[in-house]
Amino acid sequence: MNTSLFYTVQIDIICIFVYICVAINLYRSGSKYKRGFLTICTLAVIECLFGIFSRTANSIFCYALFEKNEFCNSNVGSVVFFSCGFSFFLLTIPYLLYLSLYVALGNFRTRDVKILFLTVPYIIVAYMVLSSPFNGHIQFLTYHGAYVHGRYYYVLVACVGFYSVLGLINALALMKMKVDHMVEFSISKFDFFMLYTTATLPFIMQPINLIVDVPTAGPSYAIALFFLMSLHQHLRISIDDLTSINNRNELKTYLSSLVELDDAKRRQTYMVFIDVNKFKHINDNYGHQEGDIVLMQISRLLKNVADTFNCFLCRYGGDEFILIKKDANEERAAGVCHYIDEAVTRLRTLSLAPYELSVSTGYVKFDKRFKDVRDFIEAADKLMYESKRASKKSFEFKEKAQAVAQASSPAQAN
Repeated sequence: MNTSLFYTVQIDIICIFVYICVAINLYRSGSKYKRGFLTICTLAVIECLFGIFSRTANSIFCYALFEKNEFCNSNVGSVVFFSCGFSFFLLTIPYLLYLSLYVALGNFRTRDVKILFLTVPYIIVAYMVLSSPFNGHIQFLTYHGAYVHGRYYYVLVACVGFYSVLGLINALALMKMKVDHMVEFSISKFDFFMLYTTATLPFIMQPINLIVDVPTAGPSYAIALFFLMSLHQHLRISIDDLTSINNRNELKTYLSSLVELDDAKRRQTYMVFIDVNKFKHINDNYGHQEGDIVLMQISRLLKNVADTFNCFLCRYGGDEFILIKKDANEERAAGVCHYIDEAVTRLRTLSLAPYELSVSTGYVKFDKRFKDVRDFIEAADKLMYESKRASKKSFEFKEKAQAVAQASSPAQAN
């Protein structure tokens, strides 16, 4: 086995291993897109296997005979079969990606006509690839076992490039449609950069694989799928399902990084807690679905606050949220609380909800009183509990006052 063959086979084997890991992870997940991803993984594995068998068979059955000045007249059928199969999957995967992304965009008005029209080149070129062992239109095998490009080989390259461009356009359009939802995820700008880069990579590398005859398609799909799997795992572990913001697990991870700060930086760190007032009253009287809507509205509002003040945001649990502001002072922390109160007041005015919507806020400074993150969280727990208790007493007092007022109204009328 020559050196180039050895390395290309190793690359394909590593890619297959990555595909299998991704497929197992996706199969266990509850993602609604897992069937599509599993299909792509399966086709990518088959493509790699055809590439391995094609290069290996060509090296063993043909180049070895050529070195002995013998004609490649044995086992040529397997070499041609695997090589054409490899080219077929290089064409099929970008076509299916384009097709699935186009359907996901929801262009139903002209979808059937466009799909039918844009499928014609695939059918023609796929036929030319599969019939190439008999007519040599795409590629043919010379007497010493080397593949030579047929007269229509670059039609295959152009077709793969055509569907790759269409797939890339649809992928970018789909991400643009989802960007408003994606920005709600607390992922870094680097993650967004990697998302766009890895989504673009397979569409670029697929036609390059045919031009330079180097296994670039397999690694590009492996990188893209592995990154998407990692991002999906991060979102499952660190993101709250309902509000799409950080959860308590991510809070603990973030607070652990604060311990590494020096004392001066820690003293400039404040934890702002936010608690929705009378949330149980909303759930009991208007239903849990309305309660979920309140939490989603509050979380979107707090996400804007976090972006404005450059804060870390998470849902601590139930109707409790936490903001962490670094490089601040007590005046700044109080200003954040005041800003949140005003924003919720505006939200209450705009929502026209039949219930009163308000929050209780407070803040804790990460100073010498807290030896570790656990003490810091316990202090926030205590303050949130006291805030809830005060809010409940105020609400009960207000309800009693309203009941007394309603009871006295008929008497006054009489």
